[in-house]
Amino acid sequence: MTVDQVFIIKKLQNLDEMLVAYSAVTRMPFAICDDESFNDQVWIFTDQDKLKTFAEKYKEEKKLILPVKVQKKDASMFYMNLFAMGINEVVFCDGDQENKIELTKIVRMPDVDALPENRKPILNPQLQLSAAYFLQELRKPGVEPDREALKDLEEEMSANLARSTYLMPVDVEKDEEGKENVRLLYVQNKKGERYQPIFSDTGELVKHYRGKEVQNRLIQVRFDQLSRYMIKDVQGYVLNPEGINLILRTQQIELLNSYYNGKKETQKPEEN
Repeated sequence: MTVDQVFIIKKLQNLDEMLVAYSAVTRMPFAICDDESFNDQVWIFTDQDKLKTFAEKYKEEKKLILPVKVQKKDASMFYMNLFAMGINEVVFCDGDQENKIELTKIVRMPDVDALPENRKPILNPQLQLSAAYFLQELRKPGVEPDREALKDLEEEMSANLARSTYLMPVDVEKDEEGKENVRLLYVQNKKGERYQPIFSDTGELVKHYRGKEVQNRLIQVRFDQLSRYMIKDVQGYVLNPEGINLILRTQQIELLNSYYNGKKETQKPEEN
C-alpha cells in the first residue's frame, strides 16, 4: 500500500460525514460490478454535487440513486453491513479524485470462522449481492422488465435464496405453569396482505426493529424449512422488509424448493 493510499484511507476513516450512493429500489448501497476488475463496488462521496452528477448518469438508465449521509459514529456498522452485502471495494470520490480501495483496507473483517459453531452469525453475502444486482435492474420505474434479459441474474438470486439460512423472529410467552408458547410473527402491507418477516443477517433485522422495544427470540431456518413455519392465512414471507423487501409467495417457495433442493430432510432449526 502506497503512502498516498494510506493518506486517502485515513482521510476516509476520519470523515465526520460521508455521502453514500444508495439505490432507491433496494434501499441498500448502490452496487456496481467493475468492468475491468469485476470487483463489487459501493461509491462514497464528500461532495453533494459530485454524487448528483454520478446519479444523473444512471438516471438515464432508469436507475434511481439517492444520497444517504453516514455519520462517523455509524461508519463501522456501515462497513460491516457492506461485508454482509458481499461488497469488496469502495470507490471514494474526494473532489475530482476517484480512489478504489479494498474494503478490508478500510476496516478489518471479523474472523467469524474462529467463532464456535453455535456463535457464528448468519450471513448471506452472495444472496444479498445477487438480489441487489437483479432488483436494481428489475425495479426500474416506468420500465417493463425484460425477464429474458434478466434470466441469468434471476437464476443466480434464486439459487442463493434456496441455499440460504435465515433469521426468523418469534415471540415467546410463558403461561401460568411456566410453559413456553411460541408465536410466529407477520407484517401487513397496504393491501392487507400478510407476510412473515425473515432476514438475511442481523444488520437487516436491526434495521427492521430500530426504535422499537422488542424482545423476540431468533431461530435459524433453512429455505427448505420455511413451509413448516408458515402461519395460516399468510401469503408467504418477506425477506428484509426494510431493505430489498423481497416478497416470497407460498407457490414461489414451493417451486424453488422443488427445483433447487428436491426432497430434503428437515431438522429442528437452531435458536439464537
